[in-house]
Amino acid sequence: MMRMTKPIIAITMGDPVGVGPEVIVKGLLDPSLHALCSPFVIGHLEWLSKAASLFAPSLSIRPIEAVSEARFEPGVLDLLPVSSTSCTGWRYGESNPYASQVAVDALHEAVRLAQAGAIDAMVTASINKEAMNKIRFAYPGHTEFLAERAGVKRFGMMMVGGDPKDKEPLKIVLATIHVALKDMIGMIRKELILEKIRLTHESLTSDFGLSFGRIAVAALNPHAGEGGLFGNEEAMEVQPAILAAQKEGIFVEGPYPADTLFYRLRQGQFDAVVALYHDQALIPIKLLGFGCAVNVTIGLPFIRTSVDHGTAYDIAGKGIAEPGSLVAAISLAARMASCRKKLSQ
Repeated sequence: MMRMTKPIIAITMGDPVGVGPEVIVKGLLDPSLHALCSPFVIGHLEWLSKAASLFAPSLSIRPIEAVSEARFEPGVLDLLPVSSTSCTGWRYGESNPYASQVAVDALHEAVRLAQAGAIDAMVTASINKEAMNKIRFAYPGHTEFLAERAGVKRFGMMMVGGDPKDKEPLKIVLATIHVALKDMIGMIRKELILEKIRLTHESLTSDFGLSFGRIAVAALNPHAGEGGLFGNEEAMEVQPAILAAQKEGIFVEGPYPADTLFYRLRQGQFDAVVALYHDQALIPIKLLGFGCAVNVTIGLPFIRTSVDHGTAYDIAGKGIAEPGSLVAAISLAARMASCRKKLSQ
C-alpha cells in the first residue's frame, strides 16, 4: 500500500506592508500545521525576516532557491525569495509600488510551481486591490488572476468556516460576489446558477471526498418568493437551474428561504449551499467563525485557499493581527490536497 506523503503547500506573502507577514510568521509557529503538511513561503526575504524578529522571534528564516531544498522543519520557515528589492523606507500600513510588486511576483511564482506539479496547493495572504491597481495589476483580485493564468472560464468562490466546535465547517458558494445589490438581481439567471451548482458538486467530490454531496440553493426573495407574491426570480431562473442539475444526476434541492437554510446546513442536512449574493453567504460564515474562515477558489486545476480578511493597514505592524484564518486556510488546503491525491491513486 502506497504511503501518503504530506502535501507541499506554498504560502504567498501577500502585500508586505499589510498584516500578511505578521500572520504568516505567527501562524507557522503552530505545530499542528507541520503534522498536516509541508509548508513554505514565497516572498521578500529581508522584510519577512524583520517580521519574524518582531512578531515571532523564535522562528528561524531559511532561504531556499528551489522547493526541493526545503526541509519543512517546525520552528523554521523555508522562504523562496522572489525579489531582492531593498525594503528601506517601507512602512506597515503605507502602500508602495515596490511592495505591491513583490505580492504580484509571489503569485506568479506560486502559479508556476503549481502548474509544474512542484506543490500540492497554494495559500494566499491578502493583497490591497487599490495598491495593486496602481501597478497595473488589472484584476479585481486573486481569483480572476488565477483563473486567467490557469486558462479556465468556469470558477467560483467557496467560503468555508463556522463554529470550530461543529463537526464540519459550513461550505457556501457565491453565485455573485462583489456587485451592487441592485445589479445583482439582474445577474440571477438559470445559466449562472447551474454553473455554480456544477462547480459545487465537482468541488465536493474532488476536494472533500463526497461522491454524493448534498447541495441546496438559497432563494433570492423572502419566503422563496411566496408563490410569486414577493418576486418571480425563483420560478423563472432558480428553479429551472435546479431541475437541470438534477437531470445531470446532481443532488440539489431548493430554492429554500435563506432565513432557515443556513440553520439546516449547520445541522448537517446539506453538505453545501449555493448562495445568491455576497452578504447572504458571508453573514452566517462570519457570525459563527469570524477570524477563522477560508476563501477557496473552486474550478481551478490546482488548489488555492486564502484568508478571509484584507490587508488591514490600520493594524499592520502593531503585533495584534490574529493568524487564525491563515492557519485554517493552510489546514484546509492540506485536507483538499489529500483528497485529490486519494482520488488520483
